[in-house]
Amino acid sequence: MPSSRKNETILWNALFEASWDGMVVLRRDGRLYRVNQRYAEMLDYTREELESMHVWDLDTRFSQPEIEAMLHSVDGDGAHFETQQRRKDGSLIDVELSNNGATYQGIKLIFCIVRDITARKATEERLRRSEALLRDIASQVPGALYQYRMAPDGSRSFPYFSEGIVALGGLPLDVFSGPGTDPVMSRLLPEDADLVEAQTRQSAATMENVHVEFRARHADGSIRWIECRSTPQQDPDGGILWTGILLDITQRKRAEERVTTMAITDGLTGILNRQEFARLLEKEMARASRYASPLSLIMYDLDHFKRINDRFGHNAGDDVLKTVAGLVGDSLRDTDLHGRWGGEEFMVLLPETGLEAAGKVAEKLRRAIADHRFEGLGGVTASFGVAQLASGEDSRSLAQRVDEALYRAKALGRNRVESWGAAERG
Repeated sequence: MPSSRKNETILWNALFEASWDGMVVLRRDGRLYRVNQRYAEMLDYTREELESMHVWDLDTRFSQPEIEAMLHSVDGDGAHFETQQRRKDGSLIDVELSNNGATYQGIKLIFCIVRDITARKATEERLRRSEALLRDIASQVPGALYQYRMAPDGSRSFPYFSEGIVALGGLPLDVFSGPGTDPVMSRLLPEDADLVEAQTRQSAATMENVHVEFRARHADGSIRWIECRSTPQQDPDGGILWTGILLDITQRKRAEERVTTMAITDGLTGILNRQEFARLLEKEMARASRYASPLSLIMYDLDHFKRINDRFGHNAGDDVLKTVAGLVGDSLRDTDLHGRWGGEEFMVLLPETGLEAAGKVAEKLRRAIADHRFEGLGGVTASFGVAQLASGEDSRSLAQRVDEALYRAKALGRNRVESWGAAERG
């Protein structure tokens, strides 16, 4: 044998035996022509045992006819696929096969590299199960899990959203995916978007957690309250990645609003109760004093209301109170305040309004009540007192003066308006 041919043979044998992968030479009839030691160890056979076997004795994924067809189709371009083979003890291993057809000494052979991928497959399966578990957990979370990224150049994106964003936003999941943030951020109400941006920048600067509540427009047109909680972490490239959760807290917000409303409104008429009206009176008086602007107070009382209760019952009396509160409310500006002071007594606060203008408002309210026909009752009237805030006056003094103006209206025959100006103080 020429020395070059001998050297090639030595090199081939060295490569064949030193390979970390199983090396197999197959005949076209499926018989194992030659195997290396690594392949024998992989299946726990001796090399002699393997070289007396056919490939379908080992493969468990394909039938003998399928393997025979595959063997005859292998050419110089090769083939690459995964399958399973049975070890001598009956256990199975996952393998990756790379085949190439060739002719050696006039014999058509198939050269195979066999790689044991059992561990890799097990890892992939664990990852698949882990991902499936995480998806299942994420789908059960009452909200949406998400990741939000700020790149070093300042660009923003949402790398991940759980399927909960579909219910949260009312749009398909693919609408929220992609490099941009427009499909999400554009749904925030403008007055809340600045708050969210400020929180994001603060978190980026300090690496503190984000906790912010904001309003967003759902695909159905409704406004939803969203609570956002997230934790930042620094990416290797200098970017920042927030991982967090978005929760729909609309029902909670509505419940809070109902509680707040109950705390500040009169249960019968739906207007401000005495405590809240008194608080806002102090606030508006301070504002009027600060800016030297006029402020007037109206107090009105239903005439002979006890007769209504005695004759028609308290339910009828309640209906009258609710109707009167509605009539007055319909005639006021958005900036005016209307509250029930107690029983059949009511207060109206008129910011930026002097005594003369307030008297005209009171007269308008008086007519609105007097002209209304109450079912089963006929007409109802009210008496009105009006006073303007004087310089340095406190709320107790102002309330006392408007009460005295109302008493004067009652004393002069009811169903009328009486004013008490600052000049009458003292």
